[in-house]
Amino acid sequence: MKETHCLLTIFGATGDLTHRKLLPALYFMEQEKQLKDSFSIICAARKEKSNDQYRKEASDSIRKFSRVKVQDEALSKLLSRIRYQKIEFKNNSYYASLKNLIEEISGIKCSHCERIYYLAVPAEFFGDIITSLKEMGLAGRQESEAYNRIMFEKPFGHDLKSAREMNHAITSVFNESQIYRIDHYMAKELVQNLLVLRFANSIFEPLWNKEYIDHIQITVAETLGVEARGDYYDKAGALRDIIQNHMMQLVSLVAMEEPKKFDIEEIRNQKVKVLKSIKKIAKKDISKIAVKGQYSKGAVGGRDVAAYTEEAEVKKNSRTETYVALKLEIDNKMWKNVPFYLRTGKRLRDRTTEIAIVYKKVPFGLFSKQKPVKNIMVIRVQPYEGITLQFNAKVPGNKVIIDNVDMDFCHECKFGPNSPEAYERLLFDAMNGDQTLFTRWDEVENAWKIIEPLLRDFNDLNPCKYEAGTWGPIEADKLIEKDGRKWIEPKRPSYADQLEK
Repeated sequence: MKETHCLLTIFGATGDLTHRKLLPALYFMEQEKQLKDSFSIICAARKEKSNDQYRKEASDSIRKFSRVKVQDEALSKLLSRIRYQKIEFKNNSYYASLKNLIEEISGIKCSHCERIYYLAVPAEFFGDIITSLKEMGLAGRQESEAYNRIMFEKPFGHDLKSAREMNHAITSVFNESQIYRIDHYMAKELVQNLLVLRFANSIFEPLWNKEYIDHIQITVAETLGVEARGDYYDKAGALRDIIQNHMMQLVSLVAMEEPKKFDIEEIRNQKVKVLKSIKKIAKKDISKIAVKGQYSKGAVGGRDVAAYTEEAEVKKNSRTETYVALKLEIDNKMWKNVPFYLRTGKRLRDRTTEIAIVYKKVPFGLFSKQKPVKNIMVIRVQPYEGITLQFNAKVPGNKVIIDNVDMDFCHECKFGPNSPEAYERLLFDAMNGDQTLFTRWDEVENAWKIIEPLLRDFNDLNPCKYEAGTWGPIEADKLIEKDGRKWIEPKRPSYADQLEK
C-alpha cells in the first residue's frame, strides 16, 4: 500500500519560534527516523526568499539550536524536504499558490494529502489564515481518511471574550478532534510523570487528598526579564502569560481524580472537573488571596539588571504585573480546605518550576518534643528534573535527635539526557493524532473564567515592587504567612552537580 503524503505547513516560518524550536525539533525527528519518507515541510512567511536562501537559514538555526550533535547526512535529508512559500495572510492568491505547491510536491490532489498547519504567528492573523485555508479548499472538517489538522499555542485570547471569538473562528472550519492547542509545559517529562507517580504507586495516591495533605505550592520562577518581548509582555503580564495556561494545567493534573481509564478524553474530563471546582474569585477577596508585583532594578546571577519600566518597549508608567502570588481553593470532597498557593515571576533568584506537596503534621505524640518537620514531596519540573521526598530520620548518636533528610530521584541520572524536547514530542503526537498533551477548548474556557476577575481588578492596582534577584515582594510572604505557612524556597538537589559536569 502506497504511503499517504504528509505535509507540515508552518506559517511564520521566518520567526523566532520556528528557528529556535520547530526546525531543531524536526531535525531531531529526522535523525531519529521518526519522519516517514513522504513527509514534506512548507515554510510560509511574508518575506521574499528562494528555497536555497531559506534552507541555508534553516541549516544555520539547526546547527545553533539543536540539542543533539548535528549529523550532516540527516541535516541534508531534512533540508531536502523543505520548500519555501511567500504568503500574505489576507491575499487568497497566495493560498492558491500554496495549494499548487502541495499538489506539486505530493503529486496528488490536496484533499488526499495529510496536512498539518502550524500557526507560528500572532493570534491576530489566525482568522485570516483559517478563513483563506477554508475558501481555497486547503482545510475543513474531517471528511476523508487524509487528515487535516491545525496547531497553535498560547496566548489563547487575552480574555474570555477574545478566547471565545478565537475558538469560534477556528471551530467554524475544524472539528475539536482536528485542533491541537499547545501548552508546551504539558510536554515536559515530569509533568507527564505526574499521572504515573500518582496512579501507578500505591504508596502515594491513597495519601493524595485532604486527609493527609496540608497544602500545595506551585512555583514557576524565571531569572529572565522580558528580553525582546517588551511590547507583548506589557500587554499580557504574568496572569495571562503563565497563570492562565501553564499553572492552571499543573493545578488540574495535581488535583484531578483518578480517570476511569487511560483515555485522552477521560483525562481531559477530569482536568476540567478540577477547573470547574475552583472557587470563584470575588472582588472583595482579591487583596486577601492575590499579590501583584513588578521587579525593580537589582542583580541576577551576579549581573546588574534594569527595572521592568526601564526595559525596551515597556511603558515608563506601566502597572503590568511581572509577579503574581495567588491562593486558590478547590471546593470538592477531595480538596476542601486544602489551599493551593501559586507564585510566578520574572527576574527572580533562580529559574525553577516545581510542585511541593506539603503533608500534615505528624499525628502521633511520641516525638512531639522533637518537633519533627512536615513531610514534603517536591516534583521538580525544571531544571534538574526529578522528585525529592523529604522525611524525618534519627541523627546518629546516643540521643534521639530528629532531622529531616531527602530522598532524591534524578530523572536524567536514571533514564539519560535524551528525553524528548517539548516540541519534538508535540509535533510527533500531532502527526500521529494523539491529543493527550494538547488542551481542549473547555479547559481553556474554564481557566479564563477563573482568572478573568483578577484581570479586571489587577488593571486598577499599583504593583508591589520587588528587587530583581529576590524571591518576589514581601507582600507575597505575608499572603502565605497569615495562614501559618511559608513559601518553600527551591534548592539544588543532591544530584545537580553531577548533571552539570
